[in-house]
Amino acid sequence: MSVIEKIKRKVNGFEISTKITLGYAACFAILLVIINFAMWLGVMNALYIPAEKTIRYSMEQIEKVFDELEKNYLTFDPNSFRGALVTGVVLRVIDEHGEVFIDTDENYPSIEMFNEGILKEPPMFAEKDFDVAKIGSALIYRASMEYTHDGETVTLYFFRTITSELKLFDNLEKFLLILDIAGVLLSIGAGFFLSRRILTPIKTMNELAREIAFEKMGGRIPIGTANDELNELAKTLNQMLDRLQGGINKQQKFVSDASHELRTPAAVIKGYIEFIETYGAQDEELLKENLKVIGSEAQNMQNLLENLLFLSRTDQNRQRLNKKVLDLDDIVGDVMSKMKTVVKTHKVELLKNDLAKIFGDETTIRQMLRIFLDNAVKYTPAGGSIKVSSVVDGTKILLSISDSGIGIAPENQKKIFDRFFRIDSEDLVSEANGSGLGLSIAKWIADSHGIKISVTSTPGEGTTFTLTIPVQNN
Repeated sequence: MSVIEKIKRKVNGFEISTKITLGYAACFAILLVIINFAMWLGVMNALYIPAEKTIRYSMEQIEKVFDELEKNYLTFDPNSFRGALVTGVVLRVIDEHGEVFIDTDENYPSIEMFNEGILKEPPMFAEKDFDVAKIGSALIYRASMEYTHDGETVTLYFFRTITSELKLFDNLEKFLLILDIAGVLLSIGAGFFLSRRILTPIKTMNELAREIAFEKMGGRIPIGTANDELNELAKTLNQMLDRLQGGINKQQKFVSDASHELRTPAAVIKGYIEFIETYGAQDEELLKENLKVIGSEAQNMQNLLENLLFLSRTDQNRQRLNKKVLDLDDIVGDVMSKMKTVVKTHKVELLKNDLAKIFGDETTIRQMLRIFLDNAVKYTPAGGSIKVSSVVDGTKILLSISDSGIGIAPENQKKIFDRFFRIDSEDLVSEANGSGLGLSIAKWIADSHGIKISVTSTPGEGTTFTLTIPVQNN
């Protein structure tokens, strides 16, 4: 494992606050380095360039003095050399024999000392044609030029010391180093404080989320007044908890209701079996009657289990639909024909059945129609009427199923599609029974086909379910 990978693994184990602090400190340190480096370059440039400029300016002025010397050699004043020099620049003139015959500062280090102190690697800002020497703590610049008169050549050396500037630069370097260290430490402290403050609400959310156990879903994360991302996160988490609690409540109610529904037929079957074992084994007629009741309850139990399995598949998105183009009029006609054959206690009528094509799953469409028709029979007293009409209206089909039954109270009309919901017992006719799952299944089938269901009902007069079904264009 490489060093970088080890560092990455180590960093990944840190808390988020530590990562933020380190990242903030690293960014701030990089910024300081960039700023200080730029400042260092600027100061270095400001130190060396003036020294070079003063030497070059002095050399230019000396050249002018030589021009005057050529015009009037006899009246030339050697002090003119001193006047041409910028303050701080030292001039030494050496003849061909190495003798110094002009020296503006006799206390200045000798040329031999300068040559011994020349730096092999001059500063990066130094001019290429300048010599740089370090003598003691002093840094000295030197430039040279030659002058020839009457066959004699002399060499002029210009010196400039930048010792005071170097001391300033050294102090500046120390100051910048201290500033960098203080800045990094300050950024670490500020980053730690800010990250802790920023992440405190998240830690609070985490602690509250841990406290909200499966059995105690009522707890919620407090939402502050600030309109920021953390409050949005708290709202999202609370909404998620609301959905989870709703789902868990529905699941618990579903299990409770299913257990209750299964317990009733099981208890009936068990009771009749015990009755047969005690009294009915020798009486053939009584035995047949009891077995018929047992069979009916077993059928009810089977229907309930099938409905539960159907709803379970829909909840898990595993209920498959084989959709294709269907003739709705054929399906309605066939279902109504079988309904008339089976139901003898009610008047069943098909008032209108327009030719219409739809796109859907034939099995579940038939199941949905049977659910509404069976529901109409259950809640309509014997002798009542059930009327069905299928009418094409533009791009939709209006399929209505009406009965003359007990009706549905207004406060219950929104609940009839809830699982296990049934009308209160005082409104039921004696023949009405069921699990309360039929309309839930019918609603799922309708939604899966883009069918809208509307209900109109008057207690004591009857109920009409209207299905708005999209027409399939040829």
